[in-house]
Amino acid sequence: MTKNVLRALMPKKVWQLLSMAKKIVLSGGAVNLKNIKFIKNSESVIVLGNGPSLKNDLEKIAEKAETHDFVCVNNFCSSPYYNIFKPSMYVFLDGYFFTENAHSDWIIQRETTFKILNEKTNWKMLIILPFSADESILKRQITNNNILIVKTKLIGVESSHFNSWIKFIYDSGHFSPQLNNVLLGAIFYSIWANYKRILIYGADLSFHKDIEVNQSNNHLFMKFRHFNSNEHIEILKRGPTKKDYETMFYMLDGQAKTFKGHELISNYAKSKNIQIYNKSSFSYIDAYARMEK
Repeated sequence: MTKNVLRALMPKKVWQLLSMAKKIVLSGGAVNLKNIKFIKNSESVIVLGNGPSLKNDLEKIAEKAETHDFVCVNNFCSSPYYNIFKPSMYVFLDGYFFTENAHSDWIIQRETTFKILNEKTNWKMLIILPFSADESILKRQITNNNILIVKTKLIGVESSHFNSWIKFIYDSGHFSPQLNNVLLGAIFYSIWANYKRILIYGADLSFHKDIEVNQSNNHLFMKFRHFNSNEHIEILKRGPTKKDYETMFYMLDGQAKTFKGHELISNYAKSKNIQIYNKSSFSYIDAYARMEK
């Protein structure tokens, strides 16, 4: 039987489980979350998204630098605060960081990031990648012995709500919510590192407010706003190669899945008696408590 015939005959959920199992078996070089030796110096961690609100919160966060671990993402290392916070974990999720044929704009950006990480990191740090990543792209530039690059054997699973089954598969170390956004991954890994208290900053998740549609050709354009770069407007194109134009459905569907992911992670943390607080001075995420008790 051909693959398409088997897929047509099998129930959808069975096919999905078999596909996931295949990914797990074939994810060469990737490890189960249970086998990662997380670097911890505190029971509390600060997870930093790169949303524009982070710019307003950095001085306040710096006051906690001596008593908290840090998890950073994407291009945070371009900030002078990188050497102050000294993150124990650094997370990449977006394909342009580890795709060979990425658009030249992305390649320039990632090479700058990798260079900074390689030159400035004088403490022990984990870099965590998804199982689909080509880690050789990072290893060509990051040769610093203080940095350990790890690929996770982790598969995102769709779920409408959190229950005992979802907790069971998350606890296996093989599955997670769909990680549509790098902040989701950073928080999920922090739960797995068994921090008792997770504080989140820079979690604006305000993309939907920054997207507009060109009324003559339907192309989407977006005002990009990050804490460490100037605002700029760009036509939205999909994926690392920027070949296809983005669509409103695809963008908003992805945003909805991201918000759902935060709800699932919030419930997962509660099931493990881990406290998560969203300390961002501005955020659309309502899944985490906003005030510390």
